[in-house]
Amino acid sequence: MTARFRRCGHGSGPMHPGDQKTVAQFTALLAARLRPAPWTGRGDAAVQIGEHGLERGRPLPGQRPDTDPVALVLIHPDTETALTGTLHCSRPRIHGAWTDPYRLLTHALAGHELPVDIDLSS
Repeated sequence: MTARFRRCGHGSGPMHPGDQKTVAQFTALLAARLRPAPWTGRGDAAVQIGEHGLERGRPLPGQRPDTDPVALVLIHPDTETALTGTLHCSRPRIHGAWTDPYRLLTHALAGHELPVDIDLSS
């Protein structure tokens, strides 16, 4: 008996398990983009870089939650190593609390370097 798998919407039969995982990740990403969890000033934040990219930002220790601008460091979403020095980020640039689906939109996951002239003040 042979199993037939549908790929990219083509073919007949059930969807391949690998495709199901990709669809689930993409659906979670869309849901997180449309309804971000509010950032309370504590924990990691999803910071808007460019038009579509998000990066994981970690506020400096001891910073007050209601500070504007927020002093933070952009970190790698998987290894948690610092990608930048301290940046001052305005509150409107913070998309929401960092969640795992956002890692698909990061420069690090795409294999791109962060822009050298990052300005998060506006």
